[in-house]
Amino acid sequence: MPTSQPKSTTIDAAQILYPDADEAHRLLQMAFDRLMKLLVNLKEDEWYLPTACTAWDVRRMVAHQAGGYASGTGYSEMFRQYLTPPRKGELPEDAVNRRQLAERAGRTPAELIAELRQVGPTAMQKWAYQFRLVKPIAIPHPVGGWLSMRHLMWVVHSRDTWMHRLDICRATNRPFEHTAEHDGRIAGLVMRDVAMQLRGRLGGRGLIFDLSGVAGGRYRVGDGDVAATLQMDVLDFNIWASGRYSYNEAYSRFTLSGDVAWAEPILKQLLILY
Repeated sequence: MPTSQPKSTTIDAAQILYPDADEAHRLLQMAFDRLMKLLVNLKEDEWYLPTACTAWDVRRMVAHQAGGYASGTGYSEMFRQYLTPPRKGELPEDAVNRRQLAERAGRTPAELIAELRQVGPTAMQKWAYQFRLVKPIAIPHPVGGWLSMRHLMWVVHSRDTWMHRLDICRATNRPFEHTAEHDGRIAGLVMRDVAMQLRGRLGGRGLIFDLSGVAGGRYRVGDGDVAATLQMDVLDFNIWASGRYSYNEAYSRFTLSGDVAWAEPILKQLLILY
């Protein structure tokens, strides 16, 4: 397992090690366990509070999680969900999410928790160690570029659960449990994707992301001389990188120094798949 880095160390984000199946399973299990710990302690009225995903309250967000883990229980359920045709203007995952919520529209919070307990362990095991026939397949994605099923299963699923736990904590004003070992690794893999997304946009220059907080770190993107540095809380950064904050909303939460005129157009296009 990769060890955590001292916060003063500048990490080349493009060189962050990719997880193997065992680590992917550990990341999934921890993300799932912490989500379940949060959900079982929510009060009834908290399930209906709005979240940063503006179309979803907490209950709908958990319905999406239940549907997502159900998709990992076998090929038939995976294909049934993934082959839902998107409507005009929808991303592929929007269509899947819409189906997941529609099929769980009448379920109570207790029923959603029960479903997660039933399907979660199977999905995590299969995402990590099975589905070998589809893992090498990559498809073009408007946000993730060429997205492989392995990346979806080994990286994005744990990230999605992690991010939605943060959404629920922010919506309910509950503390977000996080550690450098687990949450720092999730955040590091986000930065690896940032490096992949921005590598053709930097014009031979470098950009530093100095992210504070328990799960934070100092990351370098690009190979050339550092032209600008962005300083921001790591949780706020992930909210922004996921599209939950607009650039203008994020602007009040970060400090950007150096060649700001060069960096701003690049940062305004930043969007990572969660």
